[in-house]
Amino acid sequence: MLSNLTFRLTTLSHFFFNKNRRLSHPWKWGQPMVMILAVLTAMVLLFSVYAAVAEFQLIDQNYKISRAKETQKQYLELNRKLKIEHSNLTAIARLEQLAEKYGMAAPLPQQVVQLP
Repeated sequence: MLSNLTFRLTTLSHFFFNKNRRLSHPWKWGQPMVMILAVLTAMVLLFSVYAAVAEFQLIDQNYKISRAKETQKQYLELNRKLKIEHSNLTAIARLEQLAEKYGMAAPLPQQVVQLP
């Protein structure tokens, strides 16, 4: 039984791995078509990878834009608050009250210096 199995495996290996066996192609354009299909498959794969990378970059840019808009809103709110505080601090009525509190008065005419 073992010798019969060995004979069958040897015959099978000669059938598949025999270098003298002539291969017949039913289609004479078989090998070029396989190469064309391989190139087309590689191109589709590369295009898919390129499209995926472009999509990831688009998503990343959208996140960056969202963060920049949020930061801009925060800065605009801070600017609005600072303008209100500036106008409160430079109000004439407040400055007059502070001048009275610290004993200040309007300058005398000889104390004013005119710049050229």
